[in-house]
Amino acid sequence: MTECLEQKYRDQLISWIGKPCHFQLLYKISRDGCSGPTFHQKCDGQGATVTVLYNTNKTIYGGYLSQSWNSSGAYINDPNAFLFQLQYNGSSNPLKLPVNDSTHAGYGNSGYGPTFGGGHDIHTFSGTVSSSGGTFPLNGYVRHIGHSYNSIGQNSNSITNNNLQVTDLEVYQVKDGPSPTKTKMAESSLLDKPWRKFPEFNEETAHKLKEELVDYGPDSETGVTAANILLIGQIGAGKSSFFNSVNSIFRGKITSKARSGSFEHSLTTVYRKYNVKDHNSGQTLKIRLCDTRGLEEDFTIDSQEISHILDGNVPDRYQFNPSAPFTTETFGFIRNPHLGDRIHCVAFVVDGSTIDVIPEKILKQMKAMQSRMNQRNIPQVVYLTKLDKVCPMVEEDAGHMFHSSAVREAVDKIADVMGLPRGFVLPIKNYESETILDQNIDILILKALKQTADFADDYMEEQVEKMAAENGQGRKEKE
Repeated sequence: MTECLEQKYRDQLISWIGKPCHFQLLYKISRDGCSGPTFHQKCDGQGATVTVLYNTNKTIYGGYLSQSWNSSGAYINDPNAFLFQLQYNGSSNPLKLPVNDSTHAGYGNSGYGPTFGGGHDIHTFSGTVSSSGGTFPLNGYVRHIGHSYNSIGQNSNSITNNNLQVTDLEVYQVKDGPSPTKTKMAESSLLDKPWRKFPEFNEETAHKLKEELVDYGPDSETGVTAANILLIGQIGAGKSSFFNSVNSIFRGKITSKARSGSFEHSLTTVYRKYNVKDHNSGQTLKIRLCDTRGLEEDFTIDSQEISHILDGNVPDRYQFNPSAPFTTETFGFIRNPHLGDRIHCVAFVVDGSTIDVIPEKILKQMKAMQSRMNQRNIPQVVYLTKLDKVCPMVEEDAGHMFHSSAVREAVDKIADVMGLPRGFVLPIKNYESETILDQNIDILILKALKQTADFADDYMEEQVEKMAAENGQGRKEKE
């Protein structure tokens, strides 16, 4: 019987779980019957599980436990548990609701179906429920969402439509490591020829790229000492990790200067213009990586604040205040920014494994930002991260990046979403779990940074020409 959970939603759940894993179907009510004892017979003692409900409103929601289900009649303690929504009224809308009271994460009752939270947040059913007209009118409830789990401003209606009329309910065992089937598919989809021309992955290429970046500097005519590259992305996409990765390459060891990780809210609370120092030469690169708040669904970054960042009005180390956006009256506002204060290129950092489920609110924020960048002719690129989750062969060796058909597909998708040429989408792999440097990862990051610097040069050159033309026009008018 067909499994209902789409691959894009599996990828989203894996991203939230936070480790390589795959799912194996344990229980499905349309196949096994909707019965509390049957659920426990099939799912007790099976370790981590994901429970997914599909209701008649085409909303998909459920819960994750990292601990086993049981029939002890007691609550299950699990600090890693979360509830989730994947789809609402037929539209992709991923939301993660982390556990607040881990001592009541789940409830193991022999007569109950999957039950989450004390109270309970989600009680799917009890006893036996028969299907009627292809649906199961579950006899549980979802009205207490927010009792043991953080509702993140949502309610039972916005998560579940208050609807327990389901077409199916599935429980999947969460197994460590990538799916064997997916790995086999990925192996067979490695192309003989690279889908993009790229330098060879060898020591000579790595050395040359590092040398080019150490020697890089904006044209002297611009009067600019360093190119400013603004990193923008959804929380957890790898924005701060990119800076840490660049810094690691030039330090010759894994470092973590910028706070990074997968959290509910942005770890970046201060606007920073990070410098990168090459450990071998002692030189500071003439490229600054500018880090700002991560994009969140429940917090929209003020559009004027972004304009001030682009225009160079925001000082380094400015502390963001969600209740009071940066304005012309904010202390530290740079009133007459020079070209060197402005942003010269923007890099959108996007998680390549969750492109299909980027929330609509995040896309709207990015599009609104792009509009302001386009008004200023600021070039944009995409740093496409976490592609090791898209293709296990890339996880094994980053040098497979341009031979992977899965990566090529991800590049095509995000290029369409962002409205950018495919050549402006730069696939990379950040240093995340690694403890030592990897030459092929270095090459991908260095090449992306060099291409971004080249685009920044184009912007600065255009601005110098524009200022020269305006000055010439001004002199003519005076004459």
